[in-house]
Amino acid sequence: MSITAETAKQHANDPAVLCCRAEAGITIEAANLEDPAIFDELVDSGLLTLDGCLKIKQVLGAKLTKTCDSLSPLTVDNVEGWKDDAGEEAPAQEPGGEAEAPAAVEAAASVEGAVTTIRNGKVVISIKEGKDIYLELPI
Repeated sequence: MSITAETAKQHANDPAVLCCRAEAGITIEAANLEDPAIFDELVDSGLLTLDGCLKIKQVLGAKLTKTCDSLSPLTVDNVEGWKDDAGEEAPAQEPGGEAEAPAAVEAAASVEGAVTTIRNGKVVISIKEGKDIYLELPI
């Protein structure tokens, strides 16, 4: 069930997950997002994985880059123009993706739940282990 703008503000630091199928190119708004109150049950049952999931406050106003089904977590792989925790728009991912990442960084990113991307000449490693950790390393 989708949420309202008010609910999105209350749950700004919760994971952002689509409530319904959404087409590539849409601007993400509260009505596209699922109510975080149901996530624990879905994760426990194995129907939802939140690894690498961006927060609601990070995706509002961003663009969906891939057509996704309902209950799809929003990650750096399917959202363009998402904001970092400081509220700044994160740079777009450069072509080439993870294949250009140095081997040492790839090994560091093999941590369970880590997401590695390359943006503006930097390798970005996102780790969700109780806290959100973002590392940016120049290549």
